[in-house]
Amino acid sequence: MRKGILLGMVVAGIILLIAGLLLLRSQSSGSNAGQAEIGQVSLVSGGSSAVLDKGSLTPDFEIKYADGKIVRLSDFKGRPVMVNFWATWCKFCEREMPAIQQAYEKYKDDGFMVIGVDSKEPASKVAGFVADYKLTFMMGIDPTDAVFRRYRGGGWPHSVFVDREGIVRGMYAGQLSASQLEQFIGEIR
Repeated sequence: MRKGILLGMVVAGIILLIAGLLLLRSQSSGSNAGQAEIGQVSLVSGGSSAVLDKGSLTPDFEIKYADGKIVRLSDFKGRPVMVNFWATWCKFCEREMPAIQQAYEKYKDDGFMVIGVDSKEPASKVAGFVADYKLTFMMGIDPTDAVFRRYRGGGWPHSVFVDREGIVRGMYAGQLSASQLEQFIGEIR
């Protein structure tokens, strides 16, 4: 009888240990839940020197993620998109991020997409910024600033607003206010 009780206690202990490990694993993998994944950005097409301006077709770029997933800007044809070029050290970028996140949350169910493109910074630094600001939109790092330069970025932040057909409908250099952001989104929705 004592052996049966002892065996039952050992089995119960093992079950509790496994359950605890599974709970701990789900909590640690869930710590990034709701945060944007971060990938590497590169030009796919449209690398010519033609001037990108309002009315231009957007040059395509892709974001490659660590798990092998690749997402291209052209995948979002049919949806309004904001491409926001930024950096963690840029105070204007930092100030506009809450408004961008709020606009994304407000319009994402209508198909609105935001793609954040950081300028040449380490993934760990970008991940910390994303976590601090609880950013949930798509995020990538432009390691050479090739995409930034192709999109006529001259300073940070720099935002490009793309309509459902992939046409640039607005460009803005500098910190966007919430009302400016709403106006640009209205032009591409």
